[in-house]
Order: sequence, then structure tokens, then C-alpha cells
Amino acid sequence: MQRLISGVAIAFALAAPLQANAQDESTPEEQAVVKPGEMGHLDRGSILAYGPLTRFEVSVVWDDARGPRPTGYKLRKVRYVADCKAGTLTLAGVGVFDSEGKVVKTTVVPPGASDAVTPKSGSTEARWLKEACAG
Repeated sequence: MQRLISGVAIAFALAAPLQANAQDESTPEEQAVVKPGEMGHLDRGSILAYGPLTRFEVSVVWDDARGPRPTGYKLRKVRYVADCKAGTLTLAGVGVFDSEGKVVKTTVVPPGASDAVTPKSGSTEARWLKEACAG
């Protein structure tokens, strides 16, 4: 019985840092934002049309021209679903990768969990939408 209790206590102690780390992660919506010092690139090979909808991915990476990459920086691949007729984007998922390209976290946004938004005219997102719908 003591071994069982000790085993459970050790399991909780080992799991605590994982839970704390999980709480530090941003939401998919926050991870999709291109922050100062970063740049986003539309992956033209990821553009796929499914009837009225078009899916595409954007890589968000550190812009080395802006200075050295911050320690612990993680690049992201953001997947969108575009309604080209309506001119809207919906966040579908985010993959977070370490500097060696290993997956740190993958988040899939279920259909209906993220609202379709019309990107602001002239924004990077509006350019991605236009390029994805043209290709």
C-alpha cells in the first residue's frame, strides 16, 4: 500500500512541471499573430481548394535581418481555411516547432470554434487570402 501511495505521489510530482508548462502556452489565436521581429510566408504548395473553401499554411519565422533570434524562439506553421467568395479567413490549426524543427505542440481548432474574419485591407493576412484564392 505504501508503494502505491509513493508511486502516486511521484507521478503527481513529475506531472506538475508539465501542467505548469502547458499553462504557459499561448492560445492558437495568439500563436497565429505575426509579432514584431517575425515574418510570415505563405506556403504555395499547401494551397488546396475544397469546393467553396481553400486551405493554406503560413510559416511564421524570425526575421534574421531584425537581429539575432531570441533564445528559445519557436517557429510556427499556421493553417487557415479561406472562403474566397466571402473574403474571410478561419484559423484551423497551429504547429509550434523548436529550433531543430521538432514538434513542440500541435493545436487543431475544431470547425466552429474559431470565427471567420475579414482581414483588414492591406494587411499581411489580406495578401495571403488574395494569393491563396488566386492560386
